Amino acid sequence: MREFFSTEIAKLREMNFTDKRQYIWEYYKLHMLFIGIFVFLGGSLINIWFINPPMREYLYIAWQADHVPAVALEDFSENLNIIVENQGRYRASVRSYVMTDNPQFNQAIVTRFHALLSVGDVHAVIATSQGMQENADFGLIRHPEELLAVIRDTNQQLYAIVSERLLTITVEFEDDIPPVTDTMAIDISGAPLLVELDLSTDDLYLGFVSNSRQVDGVARALAVIFGL
Repeated sequence: MREFFSTEIAKLREMNFTDKRQYIWEYYKLHMLFIGIFVFLGGSLINIWFINPPMREYLYIAWQADHVPAVALEDFSENLNIIVENQGRYRASVRSYVMTDNPQFNQAIVTRFHALLSVGDVHAVIATSQGMQENADFGLIRHPEELLAVIRDTNQQLYAIVSERLLTITVEFEDDIPPVTDTMAIDISGAPLLVELDLSTDDLYLGFVSNSRQVDGVARALAVIFGL
């Protein structure tokens, strides 16, 4: 390797500037290309990992109720960001997953939702009672037992409110399996934050996603929604 470099340097010393440039480009353009790609990718990874890492979701709520303006959900998200301690790295998000009249757009929505759901990145859903029935039928939501326990231990005033707002749902099964009736969601209609954002309806519920581990985040979000 040393002999190779010595020979190349000797060749270059005998050339003028134009010859050197042509020689280097002719024989080393692929090397320079690969080095450039390597430096670019390495710099990009360093930037993403250490200098400017992308925002990560502390709390992610899927909105499945009626159509609402995108700015309203942005304001909703901004209000929930108060529960995030490190707002430089993490955020709270409420994103719409309401079906539209565009089949291709709907497919993209469904694909994204299931991709996030599969890795546990959807923590709660907000939907109507009919939507919650469908979510329960699909096994998307579960009894908020852990959520209620955290609220009871940390915010008695909130617990007194939500414990009176529990939605009971009956899930029907096939193959002669008896139906199951259980608590599956919390009524949040008329909550102060939703009224302020003009998102209040008479039929709006929050359900805890089955594979979610973000119990504390959802509990704190409920406190903000109810102004507590």
